Amino acid sequence: MHIAGDYLLDESRNQWGQNIELMYDRILRHPDRVRNMYFTYLFATEYLEQAEYDTGNHAEDLKTQSLIKQLLYSPKLQTACPVPFDEAKLWQGQGGPELKQQIQKQFRNISALMDCVGCEKCRLWGKLQVQGLGTALKILFSVGNQDKEGDQTVIALVNLLNRLSESVKMVHDMGPDVERLMEDQIAKTSSKPGRLRRVLDLAFSFLVK
Repeated sequence: MHIAGDYLLDESRNQWGQNIELMYDRILRHPDRVRNMYFTYLFATEYLEQAEYDTGNHAEDLKTQSLIKQLLYSPKLQTACPVPFDEAKLWQGQGGPELKQQIQKQFRNISALMDCVGCEKCRLWGKLQVQGLGTALKILFSVGNQDKEGDQTVIALVNLLNRLSESVKMVHDMGPDVERLMEDQIAKTSSKPGRLRRVLDLAFSFLVK
């Protein structure tokens, strides 16, 4: 969603702007994708607090932890996300361990697919966000035996949350208007006869004369 919000519309003129067609086609017309985006946002937010911020500078680390807590416990965020992500519900039942393996396998597949992206900049930003999601998953799967996270993985997690926040805000601010605009355009297009249909109608009118 955030990609469509700042999209290269014209490469020759280096013109950037909002691509509402892409917003609608890739996200807004698919309710399940919107739900998945919100779920990923809650998921990343939950593990941002659990990540370790240890740079060797104790004063800066304390300041960073304080800022993260201010962010996560801000009234606006608490109002927007009143129900926190509960990882315990994921593993209920006999299929819990199998679900963990499936998630890990699918994530490895996504990481491998990112290497196939042709655009170097897209690949770089994409892999950074995938690494951020991987950091959250690593914290999730190491509950009770958490390994210390490196600076780069924590940076990736913060970057992921930033991108998700931008996407969630765009859906909230622009979603209804974009949906109405695109659905109106689709309705107008579908109500107009296609070129082939017009040709056939014209030919038929000559035949019946």
